[in-house]
Amino acid sequence: MLRYAQELGLDMARFRDDVEQRRGARRVAEDVDSADLIGVSGTPTFFINGRRHQCAYDIAALTQTVEQARQRVLAAQAGLSKPAR
Repeated sequence: MLRYAQELGLDMARFRDDVEQRRGARRVAEDVDSADLIGVSGTPTFFINGRRHQCAYDIAALTQTVEQARQRVLAAQAGLSKPAR
């Protein structure tokens, strides 16, 4: 983990201190609890606009899902921007 932190260019003194002091542990526990509640069984788990992506985890499938979500948002926005009758 330290090697990855260093490769990312993180402040190593701060990173070590954060790990030793368990900063972020509460947030991790909250995320684990949340995952348990919705049935996430492993990683990676992707959520796109609040919807769990349950298809393949390849770039093509993810790209298609993101594009579909984008189109839904754009369609909803277009519907909201129409003049009221």
